Amino acid sequence: MLAAAVACALAVAAAAQPRSGEPTIGPGGPSFAETEKARARGNGTKPITADPALEIIERNRERSAQITETSVAAGRAQAELAELRQELEKLDQQLRATKRRAAFAAERGNLGTLLLDAIKSLPTPERFAARAKQREGEYARAADARLEVDLARARYLEAEEAVASAMAGLDAGAPDSVRAEAERRVRSAITEQQALLDRLDQQLSDLLQTLQATNETEATLLRRASETRVEFRRLLFWVPLAPVTAQTFKDLGESVQWLVSAQNWRGVTDSWRRAAVRSPQYTALLMLVLIALLAGRRWLKRKLPTLAPGAIPLREFRVRHTLFALLVSLLLALPAPFALWAAGSLLARTADAPLFAQSAAVAFQISAQGLLFFRAVRWLFDAGGVTVRHFNWQREPVLAARRALQRLMSLYVPLLFVAVLGTVQAPEAVRQSIGRLAFILAMAAIAYFWRRAFRPDRPLTPEARGGDTLGNRILRVIMTRGVMLIASALIVLSIAGFYFAAIFIFELLLETILLSFAAAMVYGMTSLWIAVQRLRLAEVEAQSRAAAGLQPEYLDEAPSIKLETIDAETIDSQTRQLLNMVMTLVIAAGIWLIWSRGFIAFDLGVNQTIWTYTETVDGKTVTRQVLLTGVLMAFAVGVIAYIATRSIGGLLDIVLLQRLRLQTDANYAIKTAARYLTAGLGIVFAANLIGIDWSSVQWLVAALGVGLGFGLQEIVANFVSGLIVLGERPIRIGDWVTVGETSGTVTRIRARATVITDWDNKEVLIPNKAFITERVINWTLSSQTTRLLLRVGVAYGTDPVHAEKVLSETVRAHPEVLQTPAPSIYFMAFGESSLDFEIRAYVDATSKRLRTTHELNTAIFAALAAAGIEIPFPQRDIHIRSADGLGDLGRSTSS
Repeated sequence: MLAAAVACALAVAAAAQPRSGEPTIGPGGPSFAETEKARARGNGTKPITADPALEIIERNRERSAQITETSVAAGRAQAELAELRQELEKLDQQLRATKRRAAFAAERGNLGTLLLDAIKSLPTPERFAARAKQREGEYARAADARLEVDLARARYLEAEEAVASAMAGLDAGAPDSVRAEAERRVRSAITEQQALLDRLDQQLSDLLQTLQATNETEATLLRRASETRVEFRRLLFWVPLAPVTAQTFKDLGESVQWLVSAQNWRGVTDSWRRAAVRSPQYTALLMLVLIALLAGRRWLKRKLPTLAPGAIPLREFRVRHTLFALLVSLLLALPAPFALWAAGSLLARTADAPLFAQSAAVAFQISAQGLLFFRAVRWLFDAGGVTVRHFNWQREPVLAARRALQRLMSLYVPLLFVAVLGTVQAPEAVRQSIGRLAFILAMAAIAYFWRRAFRPDRPLTPEARGGDTLGNRILRVIMTRGVMLIASALIVLSIAGFYFAAIFIFELLLETILLSFAAAMVYGMTSLWIAVQRLRLAEVEAQSRAAAGLQPEYLDEAPSIKLETIDAETIDSQTRQLLNMVMTLVIAAGIWLIWSRGFIAFDLGVNQTIWTYTETVDGKTVTRQVLLTGVLMAFAVGVIAYIATRSIGGLLDIVLLQRLRLQTDANYAIKTAARYLTAGLGIVFAANLIGIDWSSVQWLVAALGVGLGFGLQEIVANFVSGLIVLGERPIRIGDWVTVGETSGTVTRIRARATVITDWDNKEVLIPNKAFITERVINWTLSSQTTRLLLRVGVAYGTDPVHAEKVLSETVRAHPEVLQTPAPSIYFMAFGESSLDFEIRAYVDATSKRLRTTHELNTAIFAALAAAGIEIPFPQRDIHIRSADGLGDLGRSTSS
């Protein structure tokens, strides 16, 4: 494209300056410029230099260059397509030939080696990544070019209009002969332009189709390669090559000679020397890193104990100290493994290294990984290490496990080195003898020492002794019986001849062990962070209570709800429950992802289709499959959503809400909304995994809409009203409200109803709709201040001014009575037997109403008595009148 653009620019520049000898525009005739010059010389006029066909001709040149470029791109795409199709056919032939050979035991021979080589040579997505990206750009440019061609063809669709448009640029004073000649040239150029556009459109269409076919063929090839890889692995794993027999031990002597051959190791040293010469900077970098690791060990050993929680005050301790301690432990473990890895890395950089040196490179690198694991565990399980000092693991079991793992390391790492060295590029006899025997001995060492390191009756973590969780049980099973049983099974597989299957399963086992240790470290750090936060919350709670003076709480008409204090125990329990759930699911998901490769390789049917469903994508009906893995994932998502819904409140408290310092009712609303959101997201995700989307449940939504009109409107109304209550907050947890004839304290706001605890400590469920549609009295919505109304009567004859003074002094002297607003005393009426006074006083909390009323009445009674003011009894005058016959009745009765 760039070359074509440059050529077109040069052509335009050359056309802009007419020269003698200019090529003819028309077929066999003089150029337009020469004609104009001759005409001007004949009649003495100024020549006309504007050629209306020139621009079209230049476009034709550009189209010709574009056609050439498109033709080259199409040829290249067709060649690539042919190559992919040939590779696809070759892959099918290779698969059929391998299956035929595996079917006959007599022809197996070195089938394992052939399968390993075939697996390495299979196409991978990485191989086609760069070309696929380049092809994507070519497709986009071709599509844009075709769109531009379509627009250009539309401009020349009407030839007469195109000619007229081009001729409009010619000088109006041009003679008819010149105009006729120019029109002829324009028509010729436009005709050629139309032909070029048609040809270019066809070539671009062919190029797009070829690119599309190439993409499809490449996808088919990669899919077929993946299927072939699975099939080759299945053949490699489950086609027994040769069991352990007497011949295996007979070949052992020759294999040992191959292993310790001076010539082979001379090739290794020569490869190291050539790598050092060819890559001096890389070699120097490795040496500098190793020297730095060795030089810093003394400082790291001194630094590790100073990072423990006991060595740092609680207020200053952070989780980053534990992360730094983990980094220090890793650096302490790194020198020896790094030296092995560096040796293997230098060998791997030597392209012309012999086969033994290539095997040694892989053996050094894999042995470095195993050594790093054991060395890291050695420092993590140290008496002053992270597990004991930071995570509070049991000291004696941890140290015992450390000693057992150190013994295992002294056997496992050398055996692993020999097993890898005798397997990768080794002769078949060496692989079947010393390579397999070293692997069997390594598995035996793991089975024996791992059981001694991680005994079920000697748990490492305190959680395993106390409140056990599913995550702890999974970890404990994996780290004890699981490893031992799998290692024993691998010994049996190797002896039976399924050596490659044993190696593959061992790789999965190693990944599972690493996952378990990583999960244990993450769990320990998170538990440590929760413990630190709990201690800080408890400290804040203690300070709050101390600042409050530990004053007693008095009950009012309804029980008071203590929400201002932080319940550290509840938050810790909820957060740990959520942590256990998350870690359990992470471990389960990690194990599934690790061992699912084995399921696929062993063809265990985990991708079995359970059911199918259809959906519309871009106007087309597409059939989707719901696999067994999808159903299991949906179940896992449901469990996650259920546990998260129950525990997310504590997590929000300890992570976010305590930092925001919001009001209690706002915290409750946020946590409730988070529970609703978590439950909704869990339902949506689980439904999508099993193929239930909006289009699938439209009929259900329609049915619910009909049901709302008959009986569900109350449920929906209460649910929506609950959301309004949480958002608008007309009532809050702890508010004293009156709804109808019910008065009490709001204790819970649920999806359907709100719970109010009344004066008798009974819990009354009020539908949420009542708080939106009915008259509600909230005694504490904007203020806790409430008024007390006391009525007192004094005897007639008492001085009202003196009585008012006594009452005012008594009320104002009470410590719970607010001075703002100030209490007031009013002489309200002349009663039947007393002068009636009314006392109006205010307290700052509804929980103080009854106690303050009681204390004020007691104090007023004592003050009036001390002042000689009488509180009269009600007085009634009884008049007895005599009636006729009463005396006789009395006499007759007495007789």
